[in-house]
Amino acid sequence: MKLTDRKNFLEEAHPRPPTVEDPAIDGMKPSLVLEPDSVDSAGRALALCQRERLSVVPVGRGSRLHVGNLPAGLDVYLSTAHLQGVVDYEPADSTVTAEAGTPMAELQKELGRHNQFLPWDAPRSDQGTVGGVLAAGEPGFRRRPGSRPRDLLLGFEGLMADGTAIKAGGRVVKNVSGYDLMRLVVGSRGTLVVVTRAHLHVRPLPEAVATWAVSMTGPGSAAQLISCLRETSIDPEVLAIVDPRLGDRQSLPSWTLLVRYEGLEDAVVAAGEKMSRALSSEEIWRIEERQSTELWLRLRDFPTLKEGDPFPIVIMGQSIPSRTAQLAEKWQGAGPLLCYPESGLVYARTDDPEAYSSLLETAREQGANAVLEVGPPAVKAQVDVFGEIPGGFELMKRIKEKLDPAGILSAGRFVGRL
Repeated sequence: MKLTDRKNFLEEAHPRPPTVEDPAIDGMKPSLVLEPDSVDSAGRALALCQRERLSVVPVGRGSRLHVGNLPAGLDVYLSTAHLQGVVDYEPADSTVTAEAGTPMAELQKELGRHNQFLPWDAPRSDQGTVGGVLAAGEPGFRRRPGSRPRDLLLGFEGLMADGTAIKAGGRVVKNVSGYDLMRLVVGSRGTLVVVTRAHLHVRPLPEAVATWAVSMTGPGSAAQLISCLRETSIDPEVLAIVDPRLGDRQSLPSWTLLVRYEGLEDAVVAAGEKMSRALSSEEIWRIEERQSTELWLRLRDFPTLKEGDPFPIVIMGQSIPSRTAQLAEKWQGAGPLLCYPESGLVYARTDDPEAYSSLLETAREQGANAVLEVGPPAVKAQVDVFGEIPGGFELMKRIKEKLDPAGILSAGRFVGRL
């Protein structure tokens, strides 16, 4: 059966050909875009796609769709564009239920009316959807436990590759074959199930936010500074090491350790005072609020690209926290760099298509890994962009085979080309 003939069987999912406005995956687009307006129609469309062995990529707004291996097949986009809206919101309980296609900006606006928010600051998260953020699993610059997508997901509803509806967490628990779907789905990049609705725990908006800057000679200087900060017994919400090539627009002329505190006004003031005393021998200053907001937005979107970007390749290093600054020190010659030392992540941007292999090798020497987040298709075709195959890969394969036996969901895009 030709793909055009199959459209007759998918009418309720509102099929259409792709347009220039649809996101591409490394220059590729599917033959068909489905935009179901109900979970039932989405399920029936998925069931047909599985029977016909059509490769399906779930899509929100596509803001992070470029991250991942080249697709092994790309026949259909299953869009959640018409599966959006806040279903239930209980400010007193700090819980909200939203459809997967709900734009994050709209959800945050609704939560903000009650002085609440979701502390998700993944790259371009304001342009993404609830389902997209969960599929990517990226926490953004707030990476402390309690702030990440996996921490705030109370439950979800979704569809398996054969169209079967599933639920996990929340008030109703219906897992598949004993698997903890809550942990599996976040960060699986649409390879296991299609999330259609999420039950989330929200946090109160902080009364005060303050960012302090500490001048350094290089990434390697951060370890001692962070050790001094820990002695204050007040944990910052975020720590970031900023390359001067990234901080020049915000008047950060040298390597800088950013320290961000959030919370009640008195607590933030007290934290700043303690930090200033602990680092009294260092060049330290508080960044003005407006400048701070602009800076954190720029850091949030550092792993993404704009048209004509002079550094079009983005590589993310993954290390244990105690070695993160050391990895950043080794990588600093590649191009502009951003490091989150307490979460073990280093982002480097470069214009060298050959840089990934050398940075991956350097990471391996440090006991770390490197992920090619953005790069030319010709380079991505030669490597697994997720770097080292994790120790539990065989288990990951079995889970994929159990939940998606035909291998139609985001085929080949995940770790090990799952």
